[in-house]
Amino acid sequence: MRLAAILGWLALTPVAAALESLAQARELPTDVAASALDVSLSWQELDALILDRHGASEAGRQALNHLMRAKLLDRLATESKLAVGPEAISKKWTELEGELRRTGQAANLPEYLRANRLSEARFREFLRLGIVQELLARAALGVPADRPVNGEQQEMWLDQIVKQRGTLFVAPPYADGVAARCGDLAVRVPEFLEHLKQQLAEDDLRNDCFQALLARRARQRMGGLTDEDQAQAIEQEIERRRVSTENDPSLQGAKFEQVLASQGLTLEILRRDPAIAVATLSELWVERQFGEQGRQRVYAEERAWFDARFGEARELRVLFLRGGLARNELNPRTFEDAERELARLRAQVKNAADFERLAKLRSEDGGTRERGGLLGFVSPGETTVPSELRTAIFSGPRNETEHCVGPVRLANPSGAALVWVGALRPSPGWDEMRGRVHNELRRRFLDECLKQTDVVTYLDRD
Repeated sequence: MRLAAILGWLALTPVAAALESLAQARELPTDVAASALDVSLSWQELDALILDRHGASEAGRQALNHLMRAKLLDRLATESKLAVGPEAISKKWTELEGELRRTGQAANLPEYLRANRLSEARFREFLRLGIVQELLARAALGVPADRPVNGEQQEMWLDQIVKQRGTLFVAPPYADGVAARCGDLAVRVPEFLEHLKQQLAEDDLRNDCFQALLARRARQRMGGLTDEDQAQAIEQEIERRRVSTENDPSLQGAKFEQVLASQGLTLEILRRDPAIAVATLSELWVERQFGEQGRQRVYAEERAWFDARFGEARELRVLFLRGGLARNELNPRTFEDAERELARLRAQVKNAADFERLAKLRSEDGGTRERGGLLGFVSPGETTVPSELRTAIFSGPRNETEHCVGPVRLANPSGAALVWVGALRPSPGWDEMRGRVHNELRRRFLDECLKQTDVVTYLDRD
C-alpha cells in the first residue's frame, strides 16, 4: 500500500464545511450520536441506519474491500514473519508530510489527519501496512532492492493473493455477523462499521442524523397517527415510487427491486429508512390539514409568490466571461474588459443558433458551456439564477419575442454575461400548480418540524 494509495484511501473522507449553528456548542452525552430540540438518536440507532443506507452502497463496498485487503496484508505479514519497526514508519511519515507540504494540502500531517477525522495511531497502522505491501510484493515479484515497485505492480500482486484465497462479500443483514471473508479471514460487522464511518463524507453522516431526527419530529406533529396508519402510508409511498420507477423510460424496463439492488438497498431497508417516513408523514400532514380546498385557498392568498417561482418562465441561454475590479490570477480581465468583449460578441448574434454556437466556443461557465449556454426555463423568482440576470430579463416591459440581453454585470460569479431570452412558457393551470402548492406545504411542514441548524452530532465534538 504505497503513499499514493494511503492518500487515496484518506481521500475517500471528504471534509465537509461544518454547519453554522448554536447547537454545535452543546455537548452530547456519550451514548447519544445526535440530538435536536426534544429528540435524540442513539449510537445503536445511527449504526443501524449507516449499515442500512451505506453498507452495500458503492462507498460501502469500497470501504469493505479496503478493510479486507488491509486485514489480509496484516495476515500475510504474520505468515511471512515480517515485522516493520517504528523507524521505518517514521521515515514514511516524514516523506508523506513533505509531500503534503509540497502539494499545499496541509502544513503538517497532524493537521491533515484532524481534518479527515483519523487518529495518528490508525494512520501509522496504514503506513505500516503500506510498507508490508511494498516489501512482500518486491519479494514475490523478485524486484531488486535498488529498483522501485510501482503501485500498479503492488496492487496486481495483492489482487492475485485475494483471488487465490477466495473472496466473499456478504449481503445485509449479515446474519452471522460477518461482512466479508477472504479464505479463513473474516471482516466482522463492528469493525466494518467503524471503518465505514471513517470513510463516509461528513455531509452524508450529518444527513443521516438529520433525516432520522426529522422523522421523529414529524411523527410527533402527527398526533394520533397509529403505527398501523404509518405502515400503510409507507406501503402506499413505496408503491408510488415503484410505479414511477418502472414507468421511467431511461431505466429501460428495470424492475423496482432491481433498481434498489443497484443502490445497495432492499424493500425491507427502504421501509426502515427515515427518508420514506419523512416523505410519508409530510404527505399525510398536507392531506389532513389542507385537502383540495385548503390548497386552493393558500394559492389564492399567496398567488404572487407561487407565480413568481412556478408561473410564467422563459428559456434562457447564457454566455459568461469572468471579470473583476482588477486583473489578477482569478480575473483575467476587468468588468469593463468582459463587457466590451461581450458587446462585440453580441453584434454577431442574429438568432438562437448563433448564440448557442458562441456559448459553446467562448462561455467560461463550465456548467452550461457544453449545452450551448442552456439554463432551462427560468421564472422571475428562481433564486438559483443570479438576481442581476432576472432583473435584466423580467423588470422591463413584457417582450414575447426571442431576443438577446446584456452585457449584464454579475457579482457572483464575478464577471459579465450575455443572455438569450428564448421561448415563453405560460403559467400552468391549477392541475399543475396544485402539485407545486402541495410540495411547498410539505416543505414548510418539515421546516417547522426541524431545521438542520437545530441538529448537533458527534461530529461537532472537539
